[in-house]
Amino acid sequence: MGHRPPPARGPHLAGAGRALLLAALLAAAASLLPAAESSCPRDNSLVKDISRMHQSNYGREGFSHITVAGALAHGMKEVEVWLQTFGPGKRTPIHRHSCEEVFIVLKGKGTLLLGSSSLKYPGQPQEIPVFQNSTFSIPVNDPHQIWNSDEHEDLQVLVIISRPPIKIFIYEDWSMPHTAAKLKFPYYWDEDCLPAPKDEL
Repeated sequence: MGHRPPPARGPHLAGAGRALLLAALLAAAASLLPAAESSCPRDNSLVKDISRMHQSNYGREGFSHITVAGALAHGMKEVEVWLQTFGPGKRTPIHRHSCEEVFIVLKGKGTLLLGSSSLKYPGQPQEIPVFQNSTFSIPVNDPHQIWNSDEHEDLQVLVIISRPPIKIFIYEDWSMPHTAAKLKFPYYWDEDCLPAPKDEL
């Protein structure tokens, strides 16, 4: 009897071998390309230079925001710290959030406008002057607005919030019902780090 050749396996193994080889070559080529820079400014170094940190006005003229220590960009779990500067006459939107918030006024002066969460709408706000070296905290869920009411100087504040990343409800005016306030999440400075969920069916 003659010798029988082994069963033909060439095409199947050759195809699998080619696919593995191609995958390995693509992975090697990708490792040689420069990595795409993330639009989320992550920095987990222990000591940071604030003057070199990502700063933006997020489309609001006369405003500047720096996340000094944040949940998404720096891995903070319990608190977040911001440095914000408002040009003369500039203000935040009227808004509320279910976290604690503490302000320290580093320079300038302005006005805290504080509404009520106990009515169906914020109502006529209290106008509370704030000034350099003053500090104030916002009651949880109370609608408020920070306004640089000075006509000449910037207002600069250090802001500490709890429970980041922040979920903000925005009001069109002080008579808008609380239930009609619009949720903005992720907030503007968190959008690059936490994309908005897609509206899918």
